Amino acid sequence: MTENEKGFFGKLLAGDYGLAKTYWLYGVLVGFVGRIVMNIITTSDLLFIFTLALMAYQICVLIGVWRAAKQYKGEQVWAILAQIAVILGAIFIAFGLLILLGSLS
Repeated sequence: MTENEKGFFGKLLAGDYGLAKTYWLYGVLVGFVGRIVMNIITTSDLLFIFTLALMAYQICVLIGVWRAAKQYKGEQVWAILAQIAVILGAIFIAFGLLILLGSLS
C-alpha cells in the first residue's frame, strides 16, 4: 500500500504526519474543538454518540502520536514527553469510558 492509498486515518495511525502535527493539530486542537462542541450539544443521545466518536478518534490520535514519537529524529526529550502524554491520555480515555458506560445503567 502506497502513502496515498492509506487515507487520513491510515496515515494518522501510522504516525506519518510527524510528531508535532499529530500531537498539536490532530490531538490538542481537534480535541479542544471537540470539547467545545460537547458543551454546545443539548440532547443526551447526541452527546453520548459524539462523545463515543470523539473517544474513538482520540484513540487513533494516541496511536499516531506514539508511532510518530518512535519515528521522531529530533531531540528525544520530545518523543519521551509525547509518549508520557499518550499513556496519560489512554488512562483518561479508559476512565472516561468507564464513566460513560456507567451512566447507561
